[in-house]
Parts: sequence; structure tokens; C-alpha cells
Amino acid sequence: MVAPVAEHPTPPPDQGRPLRRDPAFLRLWCGATLSGLATWALPFLLGFAVVDGTLGVGQLGVVLAARTVGFLAAVPVGGVLADRHSRRATVLWSGLAATAATPLVVVGLGWSTTVTAIAAAVVGCGQGACRPAYQALTAEVVVEERRQRANAAMSLAVRGTTLAAPGLTAMLAVLLDTSALILGTALMWLGAALLPPAGASAPRPERRRGGPPPSWVSSSTACGRRGGTRGSWPGSPRSRR
Repeated sequence: MVAPVAEHPTPPPDQGRPLRRDPAFLRLWCGATLSGLATWALPFLLGFAVVDGTLGVGQLGVVLAARTVGFLAAVPVGGVLADRHSRRATVLWSGLAATAATPLVVVGLGWSTTVTAIAAAVVGCGQGACRPAYQALTAEVVVEERRQRANAAMSLAVRGTTLAAPGLTAMLAVLLDTSALILGTALMWLGAALLPPAGASAPRPERRRGGPPPSWVSSSTACGRRGGTRGSWPGSPRSRR
């Protein structure tokens, strides 16, 4: 008697293809990398502005504090928006907000600390709202079988930009002035806003207008059936019969 040969399930077609050959994931990864580079480059560029004399040391502290406050305030808001609305739209609008506010940082240098601080706070809000939306968008772009590798690659991009951004900023500072480099971060934010692909929309339970939620209807129906009569409740006239 010949023993039956165990059949192995055929993996999904996308599971065998490397992530580096997946155009949707590459767009997502490049967008996350650009946002990380822009995030970590700005503090060093503001430090170069102090060296150039266009920004004072005290003014640098105010601008960085405003950016940090905007970042911390937008992280939970971005998480809520990513859960309740489109993750792709959250990435788009947060990236566009940072793109629009970055030139105002350049305008305020050497002229108005208030303008620079407000612009830096808006940039920080864009950074804070963009990060959780990118993490949530990964689950929509990559299938579940490849999601662990995708999360590892995204984490590598985030960790790598913390080290690469200061070095790239220092090398480019030899060739360009501080204002041009800050405007370059605006282009990075524009790419971070436009590059990611649209993810799959998560289905949401439908609720009938003017009626109770579906979970309440199903639970009440189940209780009535367990009681022997559908819709009978303890203490009701039907239950006393």
C-alpha cells in the first residue's frame, strides 16, 4: 500500500515575488524614507542657520520646541484619523501641510521668530500625523503573508534615516546654503505625500438608519431564542405564560 503524499498548499502569487520588485511597496517605502529624511534633516539645518548667523541660539530653542509640540500633538490625532478615515488621505494631507509650511520657515529666518516657530509647528504636525498613517497604510498595501518582511523593511527605513539624514545634510551644506537645503526638505515632503499608493479600504459594518446597531439586534435575537420564545424578556407578559 502506497502512503498518500501530502499536498502542500500553493503560496499566493505575490508571496514568492521579492518586495523590492513590488511597485506598490517600493512607492510606499520611498515615501516613508523621504519623510524620515526630511524629519531628521530639519533640526540640523536649523543648527546651520545658527552658524550662519540668521538664527540666534535662543530663537533656535523656540523653533525646535514649537516643532516638537506640533509633532507630539499630531501623533495621536494622526492615529485617530488613520483609523476612522482613509490612511492614504491622511498621508497626503499631512505631507502637503509640511510641504506648504517649510518655505515659511525660510521666510521667517532672520526676520520673524514667530513666523518661523509657527511654520515649524505646522511642519511638526505634518510629521506627527504622517508617521502612524504610514504604518497603517503598510497593512493595506502588502498582503498578510508578506507583512512581516514589509514591516521590517519599513523599520529599517525609519532607523536608517536617523543616521543618514545628518550625514547627508553635512555633505550638502558644503555645496548649498541653509535656505536651499530647507527648501529641499519641502520637496522631500511633497514626494512623501504623493508617492505612496492607495491602499485597500477596510470594510465597515453597516448600520440601519433609525434602528439599533447590528450587534445589538443579533444579541437581542439570540437572547429571545434562548428563552424559548423569540422576543420574550424576563418579566414580560409573554414570559409569564
